[in-house]
Amino acid sequence: MKTLKRILIIAMIIIAIPLIIALFVSREFEAKSTVIIDKPNEEVFDYVRMVGNQENFGVWFAMDPEIKTTSKGVDGTEGFVFSWESDVVGNGTQTITRLVERDSIISLLDFGFGEPARGYFHLEELEDDKTEVTWGIQGTSPYPFNLMSLFMDFNKDFETGTRELKNILESQPRKVLKFEELRDYIKKTYVDLETAVDGLSDHQLNFKPAPDRWSVAQCVEHIVLTAPKLNEYLQTALDGPANPERKSEVKMKDEDIMAGITNREYKAQASEDLIPSQGMINVEQRLEELDHHYDLLLRSLDEFTMEDLRNRIMDAPFGAVDTYQFAIFIPGHTARHTLQIEEVKTDPGFPKN
Repeated sequence: MKTLKRILIIAMIIIAIPLIIALFVSREFEAKSTVIIDKPNEEVFDYVRMVGNQENFGVWFAMDPEIKTTSKGVDGTEGFVFSWESDVVGNGTQTITRLVERDSIISLLDFGFGEPARGYFHLEELEDDKTEVTWGIQGTSPYPFNLMSLFMDFNKDFETGTRELKNILESQPRKVLKFEELRDYIKKTYVDLETAVDGLSDHQLNFKPAPDRWSVAQCVEHIVLTAPKLNEYLQTALDGPANPERKSEVKMKDEDIMAGITNREYKAQASEDLIPSQGMINVEQRLEELDHHYDLLLRSLDEFTMEDLRNRIMDAPFGAVDTYQFAIFIPGHTARHTLQIEEVKTDPGFPKN
């Protein structure tokens, strides 16, 4: 009995010692890593704001290739929820709670026990093509799990992650400057429209597949009637004050704008002032007018930096967008109706000449 009693006492001491030590270990914890990435701030921010991209550089996903993930909401926006289930790294959720454009992404991390932690990315632009990124976590460990901080160095996980993040981003081809991208898109939509109508006879230009459908010439006129209206609406926002506090309302990405406007499955009714005439339309003259409106658009944008354009939020028919995104919408409208012209040209009744 004495031996058993001694064993029980020793066992209780062994159990008690770490519990006692845990009383004196801070419950607060933080792990982080900082890296300098040879990429512009905007490119880095656009990548790390997407929680789903952490599957590419987070060590926890490498630990369990069978990890199950689900999501709710729009990734890269406030309120997006990313969840995971794993027998190796455990279960949890990450919710984006705050985004500051080109500066920081704050998330709430809930691991199913204790108080939720605060995950964060902080970005600092060092030069035009260098960005300092700090990725980390802050939180409070419940007693006695705070004892684990004496034996585990979570900084290493973040160091591995930021190193992989640097490798991924620096291996990607450098993006075209946004203004150059817009100029190229405007040029492309204009050339595509010119090509679509080039060589068509008056008979072909004025052919209507049905009484309630537009001819090629009418499509061109609608494009040209709409361009100055869109320019004017954009200019009003450009002339107004910046309103970066509305950035969280912007849910669409640039590529979403381009894809959405050219989706011909969605039909919209033009307002009366934008409905083309029923008479003869001088297509060549209309194209010259469109070129002029495009020139005015670019001149207006050249007075602003990209940051200025991103910090001006305006309301579009499809939701809140920044002024750069609305600028994309203008040539996108041309692209949409160029597709409509191609639909007219493929109609079985379209004249041969």
